[in-house]
Amino acid sequence: MKSYLKLIKYKRVSNILTLLLISSTMWYCVEPFEIETETFESILIINTTMTDEVKNQKVILSRTFRFEDSITPPELGAEIKVIEGSGIEYTFKAEDDNSGIYTSENEFAIEPGKEYALTIKTSDGRTYISDKVTLPQQTIIENVYAKQTTNDQGVEGVGIFVNTFDPTGNSRYYRYEYEETYRFKAPFWVETDVRAVEETNGEGETEISFEFDVRPLGERTCYGNSLSNEIIITDTNELSEDRLTDFLFRFIPADDKRLEDRYSILVKQLVQSREANEFYETLNSFSESESLFSQVQPGFITGNIVSETNPEEKVLGYFEVSSIATRRIFFNRADVLREDLPSFELECFEVTIAPAPFEPEEDFRRRLRAVINSNRLKFLAAAGGSPGGSVFTFVPRQCGDCTVFGKSNPPDFWVD
Repeated sequence: MKSYLKLIKYKRVSNILTLLLISSTMWYCVEPFEIETETFESILIINTTMTDEVKNQKVILSRTFRFEDSITPPELGAEIKVIEGSGIEYTFKAEDDNSGIYTSENEFAIEPGKEYALTIKTSDGRTYISDKVTLPQQTIIENVYAKQTTNDQGVEGVGIFVNTFDPTGNSRYYRYEYEETYRFKAPFWVETDVRAVEETNGEGETEISFEFDVRPLGERTCYGNSLSNEIIITDTNELSEDRLTDFLFRFIPADDKRLEDRYSILVKQLVQSREANEFYETLNSFSESESLFSQVQPGFITGNIVSETNPEEKVLGYFEVSSIATRRIFFNRADVLREDLPSFELECFEVTIAPAPFEPEEDFRRRLRAVINSNRLKFLAAAGGSPGGSVFTFVPRQCGDCTVFGKSNPPDFWVD
């Protein structure tokens, strides 16, 4: 069957910042070469947005990495506080997975009319502090909807659009994030599975046999989930009123697996300050540059966090507080897309395991056991009548077991 493969370019804030910084140390070459970092500066990366939701707020700390390493090292052992203007302090603790993610010990929400500052003390004793920031006003989402559309490259698919309006005209700057969940089915799921059974006979030898089991129904239908990993910003400064109408913030090609069956998206609208918008706008323009090895290299991106220990030290990141509004929608593929549009197809093919001519039965059984235990293939069918045993047919695991791509149980919010 025809295979569709789509590579998604994730715009991770920390990685973008790191690569942009490191790229300034590279020379452009027209012949192949191995990239090595000649000069390197370990810089603290701070990634956080706190909102007016009552929840455990988060701060993510990491460090720049050498180009050839390509792994973002977490910053561990830091002490983090958010200080409200009246002196109330919210302390953060590191999560247990050494990820560099710090979570507030208590739930809290950013409140209107109050000032907040972020303070960080790293394990080596360096201290950092942000500017004082205040919460922009909240603006509700009027509508989120999906419709068939064509993107700038002529690809047909589904566009997710948002409408919002602030009659006071005070919001102006918007950033969007999303969480998407989608249902899909394994195209070659069957009710039966096979497993290898090993037993020791009276002579102490291992004998291999095979038993048929009922395959779990949970391998037939699954639910995938993904988060936005790109910068989606817009503003209404050039408009006559503070209104967004039919703003396209998400496009999904028709043959993406997310649109195979049923899809849901939770839209998060964050109202930003002008300074935060400028920071993300600059970051976004850098991430969309055609090449990190262009003749004109970008400069350092300045945020609102500085080092108290050494004012000359570079710090990457922005302490942002935003008001947030959310809305979720569901739709089936047939509700939005025409039937004649291409749909997602896995690369599925049959693999036959049969006894080779003159192959001893025990050798065949060991070979079949190895295939089953590899967990790379899923059983499809068996046919008898061959010398030394049956002929077994398998398909790639993802074609018979949907848990390769997601979870069996629907999330609590799911509506059929």
